[in-house]
Amino acid sequence: MLTDWVLIRRLAHELKDQLRGARVEDAGLLADGRIAILFRSAGTQRLLAVDLFASPPLVTLETEMPAVLDEAGFGRALRRSLRGTVVADVSARRDDRLLRLIFGTRSRFGVSDTFECYLELVPRFGNAVLVKGDRVVAARKEFAPSENPQRALQAGGPYLLPPLPPRTKGVATNGEIDELGPLHVYRREGRLLQAYPAPLAGFDDAAHDREPSLLSIFAELRGQQLAAAGDELRRRRARAIGKRLDERERKLREELNGIVRKRERALLRDALRVEGEQIYATLHDVAEPARETAKERAGKLFAEYKKLGKSLPHFDEREREAGALLEAVEMLRWELERARDEDIEEVENAAAQLWPRAPARAGSAPKRKRTLLETRTPAGSRIVVGRSPVENAELTFRLARPNDLWFHARGVPGAHVILTRDDRSEAPDEDLEMAAAFAAFYSRGRGGNSVAVDYTPRKYVRKRPNSPPGLVWYTQAKTLVARPRPLERAT
Repeated sequence: MLTDWVLIRRLAHELKDQLRGARVEDAGLLADGRIAILFRSAGTQRLLAVDLFASPPLVTLETEMPAVLDEAGFGRALRRSLRGTVVADVSARRDDRLLRLIFGTRSRFGVSDTFECYLELVPRFGNAVLVKGDRVVAARKEFAPSENPQRALQAGGPYLLPPLPPRTKGVATNGEIDELGPLHVYRREGRLLQAYPAPLAGFDDAAHDREPSLLSIFAELRGQQLAAAGDELRRRRARAIGKRLDERERKLREELNGIVRKRERALLRDALRVEGEQIYATLHDVAEPARETAKERAGKLFAEYKKLGKSLPHFDEREREAGALLEAVEMLRWELERARDEDIEEVENAAAQLWPRAPARAGSAPKRKRTLLETRTPAGSRIVVGRSPVENAELTFRLARPNDLWFHARGVPGAHVILTRDDRSEAPDEDLEMAAAFAAFYSRGRGGNSVAVDYTPRKYVRKRPNSPPGLVWYTQAKTLVARPRPLERAT
């Protein structure tokens, strides 16, 4: 969209209807780089936002009011020039993707002043130019004659309209263009594809609607672009977390291999003791000058023998710790696979705890209050499912009472599931089976037809020391074999 001058003319018409007579309260740049002009009309605030560098460039009229930055350059010139002015007109040049907004003001002495803001909505070459008279006040992108001999653009210099693009055959349509009538809008699987004042060819497989507002279409397109950018950001963030987990696993396995080699050497330490004893047994045959050297050699052998003997318990302890960390790595990989956008930071923070003496993460987001994933059974039991490492820990160690039942798929990463009853009575078998089915579904074993699920009173579940949230030990467990089943209702 925004690739045809007809749509720019349609946009100018809608903006003129919406903004003519509106007073500018502020102007400048937003944190995301968009140009922003804040209007007030009839007690209502609206924000005109222009994303010159989107593909295609987008102009939206919004009700949310993000902060306008006060930075030197084009944004500050826009603020100083337009604040307090009133929109006099909005127009578009025929056969061009150029939008012109005219702002006027009148002093208390009756002296009028006029500024023009030209929006050059050209994909990859978009620009915004503030003009007074025929002179450039400021431009979003300036370029000297040495950079563009055909058209220089600098503050203080004359503003020359961009040359008209060569005439093309335009958009292939199936009928006459009605510039101001309802738009023909095409979507596929809910995703906006195209909109135009005439029916378009080549969209036979798309859903077709008639809609009155181009501005609302642009708002929808911007939402799609933000969602796509968010998806890509999440994928990059997830890949970075995955790489860190891979690196941690590699180091842990190297450490375990080193422990194996050291243990093998320690188990062969008796050879050191035997060698030292042989040295002492034959000292009488050693000449006096070499006897002290032999004693020193025997002392080192005995010292190494004792050191290796003392190290064996340490090897066992560190091997257990490294094995637990490897289990945590595998658990977090699964959490990363199922993490939603709002959970990705929790997984990232949990992964950071896998490194020794990991520094506290500054600027972490505050705890979020959100609706739990839970259901009530016909028999009155409440079943709650954890959706992230932190939520798993909170359900198990804050929400659950000591005798509530805790469920987890056996031997694989999975969600913590809590079954509780208000009257503290024993849960019926069908509720146990339902909770086990949820634990099976929200685990890495969900692809199987049946999953072994352990359950035990919460009082027999303990946090693992020095481990990410959600990693636990448990005892006194019973086992059910369950068919994975999603929880379909969140209350």
